[in-house]
Amino acid sequence: MTWLRRAVRLLPIFALFVLGTSCDGFFVSNSSIETVTIAPTAVFLKAGNTTADTYTALSSTALTAGGTKSTDTTTAAWTSSDTSVATVVAGVLTAGTATSGTSTITAKDGGTTSNACTVVLYTGTAPTTLTVASQTGATSFAAGKFQAIATAAFAGDTSLSSNITPYVTWSSSDTTGTVATVNSAGVVTVLSATTPFTITATATFGAAASPATVTAQQEFNNTTVI
Repeated sequence: MTWLRRAVRLLPIFALFVLGTSCDGFFVSNSSIETVTIAPTAVFLKAGNTTADTYTALSSTALTAGGTKSTDTTTAAWTSSDTSVATVVAGVLTAGTATSGTSTITAKDGGTTSNACTVVLYTGTAPTTLTVASQTGATSFAAGKFQAIATAAFAGDTSLSSNITPYVTWSSSDTTGTVATVNSAGVVTVLSATTPFTITATATFGAAASPATVTAQQEFNNTTVI
């Protein structure tokens, strides 16, 4: 029974070893955060610095090396590149004192900095429609690249009334990455010249009570290649 007595004496040590090696699954260290993502990536705020000029739905998601996610926006350190355009506290954007301009918003968590959200001030009424088209106006393309353009009309703000391409979020109906992809600048890469696809632009307009999201889509029918 000597072996049994030895096993009993070693049991506490074994238990401590198991507990020590398994705790990593229960606790998330800030130093283990690999990526931080904020959304949306573009927000329009009405200039004026009033309660109605606050956007309240900016979110931050941290992803650890082990795949653990955290969506607590208060744990991130938020930064605005131009506080006269917009200030940010715990993900809440408020228009600054400027009447026009842009600011870049980022969040830092566990030493890792997020992607950027572009904040743009506008002085008129938010547009109810948004349009998407190719730079040339064509709707069919052979394999290759083309520039998609987002256009919106802002009443009383001619500086933004034509091309807001840099300030929208772009997406493609192709989820496989084999037909057509689009990057953050609206550059579309056509991979399959015979498969139709749709490019979508999304613009978010800040409001304290109900942030408004305006989207526009354009289908590019590549069954007839030019």
